[in-house]
Amino acid sequence: MLSILSSVWRWRRLVWELARRDFKARYAGSALGVAWAVLEPLVQFALYLTVFSYFLGMRLEGRPGVGLFGLYLISGLVPFLAFQESVMRATGLARERAQLVRHVNVPLEVVLAGALTAVLARHGVALVLVMGVAAGFGTFAPAGVPWLLAGLVVLVIAVFGLGLALMIGGAFLPDLTQVVGTVTTILFFATPIVYPVSAVPRRVAEWLMLNPLWGGLHCFRVALLGEPPDVKSFALAAASALVAFAIGVLVFKLRRHQVPDLL
Repeated sequence: MLSILSSVWRWRRLVWELARRDFKARYAGSALGVAWAVLEPLVQFALYLTVFSYFLGMRLEGRPGVGLFGLYLISGLVPFLAFQESVMRATGLARERAQLVRHVNVPLEVVLAGALTAVLARHGVALVLVMGVAAGFGTFAPAGVPWLLAGLVVLVIAVFGLGLALMIGGAFLPDLTQVVGTVTTILFFATPIVYPVSAVPRRVAEWLMLNPLWGGLHCFRVALLGEPPDVKSFALAAASALVAFAIGVLVFKLRRHQVPDLL
């Protein structure tokens, strides 16, 4: 575990360069370039706030845990989409970067760290915008910022650990990308993102609270919406992230040497 982290630190300049190129490549060829990193989420958030708060969201206004529904929605979407894109990107990364992996002596964990840094940076821009929107609507709670930071740490640990395992798995199983896409779609609807916990039957809600994604996601809403923290859910999310990291390291250490031959 420490050897992987120390390797990423030793190659931190390359990690940064890979992330920078990946970030710019997403908007390459467009007239506005990286400005789309701000404009794209701004347009999406404006649509969510308008459509879901003033039209569809009216049915849920007033329920416990739901204020302005559009803001409730995007405060959950941002961390979930960061998680979803990270694990999807990690799954196909070895094959996407086959030339780099086969012909250049760059550790696989460094390639993964660069790709995930770019993904999290894009969603970090969206998070800053959501914080501004929450402040504008008066729901931002400065006292919840430590919880938001804790949620970020849990998210990074989870996606890097899962990424280590999925990067190796994707090299062995090309269809794993489709499997991960299906699983994350199921997780999306099994996590209170587009609905509050209070909107589902109590027995179902008890099972939903065992979803580790909920504990990490709720940390963001503590700061963005002023919701009360849930220590038990956070502890479950943190423990799950550490387990995912440990399993990811184990899979990575056992199979990493076979990846160049597979590609």
